[in-house]
Amino acid sequence: MRNYLKRFEALIIKVTFMQFLFLILSQALLYKKELSPYLSRTIFSEGVFLEYAMKTMETLDQLSTIWYYI
Repeated sequence: MRNYLKRFEALIIKVTFMQFLFLILSQALLYKKELSPYLSRTIFSEGVFLEYAMKTMETLDQLSTIWYYI
């Protein structure tokens, strides 16, 4: 039983180390401004590069003030 736990622990350590390496690699690639639009689409979906505010975002911004007037 202990042998299986040691194998499992070694496997978890290897997977964690690989995830850490991929995290560092992805952050290094996203640091390059010419590559980041091809690697990350979240900046477009959150409206960072859009010059106008979406109606959904305007509504969500106003929700906190609506409750004060009720």
